[in-house]
Amino acid sequence: MNIENLRAFHKVAEKGNFTQVARELFLTQPAVSMQIQNLEQSLGVVLFKRTCRNVRLTSEGHVLYKYTQQIFGVLDELKNAFQELGELQSGELTIGATAIMGAYWLPFFINSFHHRYPRIKIRMVICNSHKLAGKLQSGELEIGFGGSSSGHPNLVQHFLHREPLILVAGKNLAPIGSHKVLQAEDIVGETIIMREQGARMTEKVTKWLKKHAPRANPPTVVTVDNMEVTKQMVINGVGITALPRHAAIRELESGILVPLPVKDFSMHTNYFLVTLPGVAFSRTTKAFLATLFEHGVPISEEMLQ
Repeated sequence: MNIENLRAFHKVAEKGNFTQVARELFLTQPAVSMQIQNLEQSLGVVLFKRTCRNVRLTSEGHVLYKYTQQIFGVLDELKNAFQELGELQSGELTIGATAIMGAYWLPFFINSFHHRYPRIKIRMVICNSHKLAGKLQSGELEIGFGGSSSGHPNLVQHFLHREPLILVAGKNLAPIGSHKVLQAEDIVGETIIMREQGARMTEKVTKWLKKHAPRANPPTVVTVDNMEVTKQMVINGVGITALPRHAAIRELESGILVPLPVKDFSMHTNYFLVTLPGVAFSRTTKAFLATLFEHGVPISEEMLQ
C-alpha cells in the first residue's frame, strides 16, 4: 500500500477538497484524484462520495481515516522526537566513572552540561577502573572516566589529568604531632584504610609499601569501597589513607585532615577518558565531550565530529 496514496486520502478526508489538497502537496488535481483511485482499487472499496459541491467519506472511508489518523499521528511523533533529539531537547547521557572522578572531577562539567541541556536525563555509573573497562567492552557504556586501563589493550585511553597522591591522617593521630618526616616503616605501623581490590590507588600504595618496607610486618588494613566513608574514618582516627589531593581539598583547608610528610612517597595518578576504538558517539555524548573541550579539557576535535 503506497504511503503517498494514503497521505493524499488523509488530506482529502480532512479538507474535503481535492483542489486545496493538490496545492498543499504540490500536485495537480488529476494527480491527487489518481492517487485516491489507485487506493480504492487496491482496497476494493469506494472511499469518497463525490458531489458537485463537496466530497464526503463513505463508511469504508471512515474506517480507513481512523487508521490514517493513527499512522500519520505516529509519524508526526517520530519526526518531533528526532527533532528534539537533534536539538538535545530530550535524550539520555550515560557516563561511566570511577568514584574519584565521579565525585570530585566530573561534577563541574556535568553541572555545565545540565544548565545548557536541562531536558537531557543524566545517569552516572560508578565502579572501579577494571569494571569500567568491562562495561565499555560489553557496550553498556560509550565513555568512561577513570584510571589506566592498561590491562585492556583493545580500549583507547585519552589522557585528561594528572593528580598527586598524598597520605593523610586525622588531626589528632599520634604521628602528626612531631611533624617529622616519616619513614615507610612508620606507615606500616598504622592502620591503613584502603579501597577495594582492583582500585588503582590500592595497588599503588601496596607496591610502594612492599618496596620501601620489605621486612616490616604487613600493616593492618581496613577495606572500604567508598571514598567519603574512607575520609570520615580517617578524620575520626581509625587510620591513615592515600588519596588524590583534589579529593581532600576541603578537609585539608579546614584542618580536619593533615598531609603526612613521608620520605620517598612521591606518586601520582593519571586520569583518562576511556573508549572503544572507532565508536560512533551519540549526540548527547558528543555534546558532553564538547562541554569538556570548551572548558579546556584535552578532548581531540576528531572525537567531536
